Amino acid sequence: MIISTNYVLIAVISFILSLTTVYVISRVRNPRLVAPDVHKPYRVLVPKIGGVSILIAMSAATVFAYLINDLRLFALGLVTITVGLIGLADDLRGLPVSVRVFLPIVPSLIIPAVMHGYIYIILIGHVHNFFVVAFLSMLAVTVMANAVNMLDVMNGIVPVSTLMIITVSGIISYMVGFSYALPATVVLVLMVLPLAIFNWYPARVFNGNVGSYALGAMMGAFMVLYNAGTQGVISALPYIINGFLIVITARGFRPRETLKRPVIVNDGVIHANKIPGSPITLVKLIVMRKPKTEKEVVNDILLIFLITSLISLSLLFIV
Repeated sequence: MIISTNYVLIAVISFILSLTTVYVISRVRNPRLVAPDVHKPYRVLVPKIGGVSILIAMSAATVFAYLINDLRLFALGLVTITVGLIGLADDLRGLPVSVRVFLPIVPSLIIPAVMHGYIYIILIGHVHNFFVVAFLSMLAVTVMANAVNMLDVMNGIVPVSTLMIITVSGIISYMVGFSYALPATVVLVLMVLPLAIFNWYPARVFNGNVGSYALGAMMGAFMVLYNAGTQGVISALPYIINGFLIVITARGFRPRETLKRPVIVNDGVIHANKIPGSPITLVKLIVMRKPKTEKEVVNDILLIFLITSLISLSLLFIV
């Protein structure tokens, strides 16, 4: 399939806007908009709202999608922007945990309104019931937004893993016959790439809740809108497992500030916090037997994402 000029234009504009915005944010020094990078052996303050670049780029993509009548990309854009704004409000003003966790349910309902009760799930088949699609949309967007936020603890993990998940999910959807998944995949990859570069170790920007919520919602919405549920879930298993472990061991959704830290950082080396009551996380499990540096932990986590993404590719040999 040759990607049309419209989508090439959307992808290029999205990339330029994302790159420009994240570069400007990297220069911010306002005390309210920076946060310490706690995993470094030296003290450094980093701009904490890098994810605004996704909102800016996605806003332009959403307008273009409306103009060319691509309702799938239009819906994905609206969901990503709305959920990202919830994260931005939390970054700037602070929101109660119950509000931040469950509010993404509302914008997720944009999806069934656009899909009119029809999606396709690999290995399961067609789903036509409006209420089932609505439930799956709420589940995908809300779970992914919160799961991504829970693992956004170190440089590079979230945007790089997002690139893996979107790319693999989009390729599989395209290969099994959903041609419209390819142009959307290209647009999203180019949109996220600048943030991945600036958030890579050592980070020049943090994603912030605005970034983690926007990217999580983007992946959840992509899974539903582009028939990528099965491969998306497999690729995103590290997020899902990490979130499940935290919710279970922390006994519910609680603010990070009220929890005992799962890991302790000594001179740039990350150790598991073995004090009773400290929640279990993926990072804690990785350093449980042997303390590691942030870069080593990031590499380990991204390797896990690479493995789950490659496993999801095996679906091409099944369907």
